[in-house]
Amino acid sequence: MTMNKFDFDNKTFDKVSDIYEEVRPGYGEDLYKHITAIKKYDDNSKILEIGCGTGIATKEIADFLQSKITAVEPGENLLAIARKRLGHYSNINFVNTKFEDFNTEELFDGIFSATAFHWIDPDIKYRRAYSLLKNDGLLVLYWNNFRIKDEILQNNVEKIYNSYGMKVYDKPVIEIQKDKIKQRMDEIKNSGFFRIKDHRLLYNVFEYNSDTYIKLLQTFSDHSKAKLPEIDKLFHEIKQLIVRNNNKVEVSVIVNLEIAEKS
Repeated sequence: MTMNKFDFDNKTFDKVSDIYEEVRPGYGEDLYKHITAIKKYDDNSKILEIGCGTGIATKEIADFLQSKITAVEPGENLLAIARKRLGHYSNINFVNTKFEDFNTEELFDGIFSATAFHWIDPDIKYRRAYSLLKNDGLLVLYWNNFRIKDEILQNNVEKIYNSYGMKVYDKPVIEIQKDKIKQRMDEIKNSGFFRIKDHRLLYNVFEYNSDTYIKLLQTFSDHSKAKLPEIDKLFHEIKQLIVRNNNKVEVSVIVNLEIAEKS
């Protein structure tokens, strides 16, 4: 398995911003309890959030940590939703730009990124994050990793993917997730700029029906007509499978949290 090639079109998520806002889950209070057990944040702390999207994690950071947040997001539609949702928060400043192009002389107590940091070239992101962090600041990275909880249903969905030549795996999805999580940890360790201070796995389950699950799939960058011209047919088959499953699918989400400090 290879990591992203960093030729990602950042407009992919921007095109489905409304759907993203509707069906993507947050990360939960326990995650922020783990973070604050490592370093205390308050209303004097400055946090830079990379790739805030529609503001799902931004709101959580603001509510749980009460810190001053600079939220960077290149997608105009995503940012419009975030601003609408969180415009009444006086401690959040939104910036419509890519992290690579973000220009500031400020130093931050924390750099946070929720399910976004993997889209940035590692030759840029760790060096840039290092330069923007105070010496005692933390790089806080976390991702939602999705799979269908019911193994039989998951396997039947995989058969549909396989029939379209998409997502053909040589191991169970849970093993693929473990590999991705290890790769993320290894990337941090091998960056030369950071060492991992804490690693956590948190577990959540979310319930979707056939319509909302298809919407969830539409928020993943590889589920598009550009990647698969017959994607609508694939969605239809998966939807019918879920309808036959009492129109319900439980999605197991592993949140991997990586807290790193400067080397």
